[in-house]
Amino acid sequence: MTYPRSANEYAAAESAALSRHWSANAVYGGFGAALTAGGLTAMFVSLAAGVGVGDGVRWFLYAIAAAVVAIILGVIFGVPRERTGFVPGSGERYTSNSNLEQISDWLTKLLVGAGLVELTNLPDAADSLGAYLGDGMKIPNAAAFSLAAVSFGGGVGFVFGYLWTRLRMRLYLEASDRLAAEQSKARGIVENLRRQNAAHAETEAGRDLDRAAQSAVEARKAIGRGSIAPILWVDDTPQNNSALIAAMRSLDIEVTLARSTGEALELFDARSFGLIITDLGRAEGGTYNPSAGVDLIRAVRAKDAMVPIFVFGTHRAVGMQEDLLREGANLVTTRASVLLEEATRAVTTPRTKPLTVTAPAPK
Repeated sequence: MTYPRSANEYAAAESAALSRHWSANAVYGGFGAALTAGGLTAMFVSLAAGVGVGDGVRWFLYAIAAAVVAIILGVIFGVPRERTGFVPGSGERYTSNSNLEQISDWLTKLLVGAGLVELTNLPDAADSLGAYLGDGMKIPNAAAFSLAAVSFGGGVGFVFGYLWTRLRMRLYLEASDRLAAEQSKARGIVENLRRQNAAHAETEAGRDLDRAAQSAVEARKAIGRGSIAPILWVDDTPQNNSALIAAMRSLDIEVTLARSTGEALELFDARSFGLIITDLGRAEGGTYNPSAGVDLIRAVRAKDAMVPIFVFGTHRAVGMQEDLLREGANLVTTRASVLLEEATRAVTTPRTKPLTVTAPAPK
């Protein structure tokens, strides 16, 4: 699923959905108002003819029955079709159906082919229907009065069914499509988390992976109104984290890689990051520095007390958790699910004070 990347794109999508919502509500109101006006008019005509409101009530019931049948036809003609060549993020996935125009064209050709002789039967059929429906009515010209109910109710019902389907069903289809895309994305993230854990000989329960993936997707969706702060990931062997980085990038989170403390500080000075992830020990300048992560934490904290810093790596780092937290780290973990969930929360939450991590303590 591709989320709006800017406030303008989000506002445009939100405005379009809101417009369709209110348009659908207007269709409801118009349908009810039209039938009510028709029924009141019929009762007024019935009273004016001196036959009471009985015939007007029958007219109203005929109109409702015709409207129900016509609504079904309107729904069939108005079912949205999927856009061909649709690209996520480029616009709406569904557009109005063209079947109504096609069927009109087919019917026109059929009527022309059948000839004018067959059309002469239509008035007789209308007369028969009017006589049947008007039987027992006391109002003058009961047949025409009854046919007016069928024509009016059928027209109103068809327009309502067609417009409602074009406006409301499109919302349902798009919502279903978004939900399916989110679930697909979450499944892909779970697979990346499993690969990440396998590469580091870590084991996590499937429910923890599912929860972390769903939480990350929800957090990313919630921030669709604005942009996401990038992540600076410092590790001398970034290929070991490729699956987890892929999971983050699938959420449209930018991840910038650095292989040393010096390179990381240069990048940090050049732009703003929403989160720094670092390993504890790494090779720098041809020499292995077992406390490179601590050096980075101290250097960053001397510049910025707010940016979250997560230490992700070996169990040696977990054993030094208290020391690392005291130096200024916000999280120490070896679990991919914990890192993904907390990292997504960190870069999608506006930072007004130092981050408080809610992840469980590492085992």
